[in-house]
Amino acid sequence: MTPEKSSKIFKRIKGIKIDAPENLNRGDKKWRDSQYLDTLVNAIHRWLSMKGIRLESREGLDFIGFKLQGSALTTYNHHLIQEKDKASFFSFMLVLQEFLIPSTSKDLLWKDWEEASPNKDERHMGIKTFANWLEELQIKLIDKNGNQCISEEVEHRKFLNHLPDCMETTVVPQILDSWTFNDLVKKAESYEAVRKYWCVSTTPKPV
Repeated sequence: MTPEKSSKIFKRIKGIKIDAPENLNRGDKKWRDSQYLDTLVNAIHRWLSMKGIRLESREGLDFIGFKLQGSALTTYNHHLIQEKDKASFFSFMLVLQEFLIPSTSKDLLWKDWEEASPNKDERHMGIKTFANWLEELQIKLIDKNGNQCISEEVEHRKFLNHLPDCMETTVVPQILDSWTFNDLVKKAESYEAVRKYWCVSTTPKPV
């Protein structure tokens, strides 16, 4: 995108009323998930950019203070007192992440990956739901450099290894090396739909 086009887009959206990102309260368990916190940070970044405020500015740091509640706000105020002029949006987000995210969160994610199965609590969650779960875990499992720990090939194999037995003999032989994960999921979904239809249509009706 050219600078001229970016400038035109910025001028157009600047006049649009866009609600500020939601408030953060540590009492809500979702904020202990690094993905939710990252989503909030990205939303704040976009919102401030549309308002013409730079993240590294004092206004950016002040704004995040208005989005915090409870113990998260207490941590923010303590950070301002402790760091004084050195405090910044980025320095506080590191403190907030350490404060919110349990140190064992990655261990729990790896456990979820190892135990991931389309059959949960003796119920089949469905091909699409299982695929979405694998993709979510792949996104969340990153190394210290911010790179994904789960490769596309490993994700593909995890998905295929948990297909029902009847699909292993029908779907797997048709797979091409060029297929993406979405291609695999769509093919498996089509067989799942046919299988459900066949089961329903062949079920004897009560007399």
